[in-house]
Order: sequence, then C-alpha cells, then structure tokens
Amino acid sequence: MGGLPANRTVNGFAVNPEDPKIMFVAMRDGLFKSTDGGVSWKRIGNKLKNLAAVTLNPKKPKELYVSTADGTIFMSVDAGTKWTKP
Repeated sequence: MGGLPANRTVNGFAVNPEDPKIMFVAMRDGLFKSTDGGVSWKRIGNKLKNLAAVTLNPKKPKELYVSTADGTIFMSVDAGTKWTKP
C-alpha cells in the first residue's frame, strides 16, 4: 500500500460512510488518509504521533477523532486539515 510505513502495526482504521474510498489509518508514525480506496496513502496531521485509535462521526464524516497511546484526544472538523483538543 503506497505511502504507509512498512512493517508497522495499524492501531486504528476508519472509513467514511458517505464515500468508502476515503479511509483513515492510525499508527505510531501518525495518521494517514487514502482517497482512492487504499491504493495510496498520505500522512495528515503532521504533529500527531503515537496514535492508538481513529474514528469519525457517522453523521458528520468530516469530524474526526484520534487518540494517542497516552490517552490524549484530538479532534478535526475539516477531515483532518486542522486539529484541536476538544
């Protein structure tokens, strides 16, 4: 899968219910997004590291949440461009 770090564990996975080609993967290396059904991946949220989980609001798929391994939660309301602590 182009763009994901090799030999790493995927800790979280989320799919946009309105467009299943849009997927998110949480890894220790950060958060990755695919817009082509997993063929290619791009890292988003450059400051996000050591992620344990990712989910999105099924009623507002641009609203994403990630959690770090130490329990810190971050939120994005624009599909991963900007992140804040809720």
